[in-house]
Amino acid sequence: MVLAALLAGVYTRFVEPNLLVVRRFSFPAQGIAADCRVVFFTDTHFGEDKSVASANQLADHINRLEPDLVIFGGDLLDNYARDREQLDLELLREQLNSIQAPGGKYAVWGNHDWGGGAARIYQEFMKSCGFQVLKNESLFLENYRIQLLGYDDYLTGDLEGQLPTFAEGVFPLLIAHEPYTAQLLSDLPERALMLSGHTHGGQIGIPWIARQILPPGSGGLVRGMYALDESAESARVYVSSGIGTTRLPLRLLSPPEIVCIDLQQPE
Repeated sequence: MVLAALLAGVYTRFVEPNLLVVRRFSFPAQGIAADCRVVFFTDTHFGEDKSVASANQLADHINRLEPDLVIFGGDLLDNYARDREQLDLELLREQLNSIQAPGGKYAVWGNHDWGGGAARIYQEFMKSCGFQVLKNESLFLENYRIQLLGYDDYLTGDLEGQLPTFAEGVFPLLIAHEPYTAQLLSDLPERALMLSGHTHGGQIGIPWIARQILPPGSGGLVRGMYALDESAESARVYVSSGIGTTRLPLRLLSPPEIVCIDLQQPE
């Protein structure tokens, strides 16, 4: 019993946090003009518990998936004020710059991007890595007929102002750090897809425990795909378990993930 507990502790602290899995799924995208591969990653939390050196593995995995679009869901650094002396931002810039996506690279703000002093650098740093940061903004990706909508952070940003409106006849692809954002959008179109993170899948993925330790802004969602209502036409939210950790450097049954979504024209 003691040995099993010791092995579980070693795995939770040193093994699973350093894994990286790829979750793949296809999604029927009504209104899309051409199939589009989207790679989504979030919650890297680079800092004292997640070395910037691991960004090399992350970039290699993403590039091997040959994405059309790459999307980052926020929380780049865990605590910039605490960790800035040990963060090699030039190395991180080099690795994020190496990510290739002919349709563009996009990002939104997370609560850790606003907090810990990171707000001073986040926007310009991501821009220098080739990412366009969307804050309550909408873009029309003409080659795919995708409306890409990026929302500010629910907890620490500003969702009280003018939000972008949904266009007709195109596929709405939404990005918001906290899953709860979807519940605030009363006019969310049918069959829309929102990509979120923030929860880390609880970090400890035992269902009962994960639900007890979910952070504010989760809306009760842990990880995976959720329908917002019971209809077949319901908008969906995919909640990623993310890459890094925060507070405690532990993961169990919720390994770090990259999400690869093939948006496909419905038959």
